[in-house]
Amino acid sequence: MRGRLINRFVAVIYRLDPVATAAVVGAGFDDEFGSLRPVDNGSQAGASTRRERVELRLPVQIDSKTWDDVILTRGGHEATADLELCLHMPDLRAAGLVDVNGVVDIAAGDRIDSIEARDGEVQAKFVDPPGLFVTKVEPRGYGPAAFGTPKFNLVILTCGPQRQGA
Repeated sequence: MRGRLINRFVAVIYRLDPVATAAVVGAGFDDEFGSLRPVDNGSQAGASTRRERVELRLPVQIDSKTWDDVILTRGGHEATADLELCLHMPDLRAAGLVDVNGVVDIAAGDRIDSIEARDGEVQAKFVDPPGLFVTKVEPRGYGPAAFGTPKFNLVILTCGPQRQGA
């Protein structure tokens, strides 16, 4: 696949681990509703039972209008802007995140921890709560077909503060 990301940043992503989360005694993961069940800790909200896999550090491109919206408008409990991260399929394949059918192993509910410059300098940190979570994963960038089968070379992650199970 051809192409590349132009203005590259690095997204630090933590994927939800449903198996480890489901194993939490007294709470875990609710398969019926597809959400986390909080564990009773004496508070009204309860404690999070979220368990995560090891961190991923993936090259991403951010739409500048979207990035400006996040920096300028998201604050406190305001949830008016979504962040869109563009990932390149060759980077995802190199990280072992694409199965034989071309399905990417990043899903709604995965948490975006921070955005860094390529030199490692943190550009934005998304403190949880409210956090920043993947809300939608969609293939894009349909380009030249190989052997009559269209293939995409980009994946767009739409991210917002909608925590899974909140």
